[in-house]
Amino acid sequence: MSTITIILIVIGAFIILFVTKFLSKTFKIITKIFVLLIIIFVVLTLLVYKDMGELRRGFVEQNNTFYLYDNNQLYTAVTLKPMTSANLTIDSFTYFTQEDIIKAEEKLNKENYKDLLLNNYRIFVLKPDILDKPYTLKLGAELDEKDLLNIIMSKESFLVLAEKTKSTYNISIEDLKKSFEEHYGSEEKVRGYLFAALLTNYFKTQEAGGLVSNVKSNQLKVFPETISFKVIKYLPWI
Repeated sequence: MSTITIILIVIGAFIILFVTKFLSKTFKIITKIFVLLIIIFVVLTLLVYKDMGELRRGFVEQNNTFYLYDNNQLYTAVTLKPMTSANLTIDSFTYFTQEDIIKAEEKLNKENYKDLLLNNYRIFVLKPDILDKPYTLKLGAELDEKDLLNIIMSKESFLVLAEKTKSTYNISIEDLKKSFEEHYGSEEKVRGYLFAALLTNYFKTQEAGGLVSNVKSNQLKVFPETISFKVIKYLPWI
């Protein structure tokens, strides 16, 4: 909802309030209640958009951590460093080790978000579907968003990556898998790299109000959760 729309709604509410002077007592009461509800909803909407503005500032000034999590399983996680540039790269993130993932999964399963917050401005818990947006990444072969999610969510990420890129290389899957192991070091790291790439694509392609829509559909959880985030689900026009 744009600022102009909100202003027009408020003006309309006051016009309706003025018109009530010429109505019967019963209609006056009903109309005033209706106008009050409109004003409450407008205020709540403004709070939501204020939060969105604060989130943008939080990205510029502080760390924010993202968890790819669904059905009690944490697939990967990355921390986005303070954004000194609008262009996100692999170096814009720090990556989790296997030990970090195990500890974080335990806390997510217990919904212990406070312990996960640490030095972050916000933490974001995303479901994989949220990242299913058109995207290709060249890792020898061109991989789309579904390929990348398959690699991230597999317990054998190096093997799946080797299978998906084998047509480009004239070596066996086993040898290709070993070369990926030597290059990336750990499966946690390659999952983190691919997650960072999908996150970057998500932010670049996100439409206005998309973040709010994802929160409403429970595909994205944000902590700490302000009052406006709690009421988002009850504002159908956002």
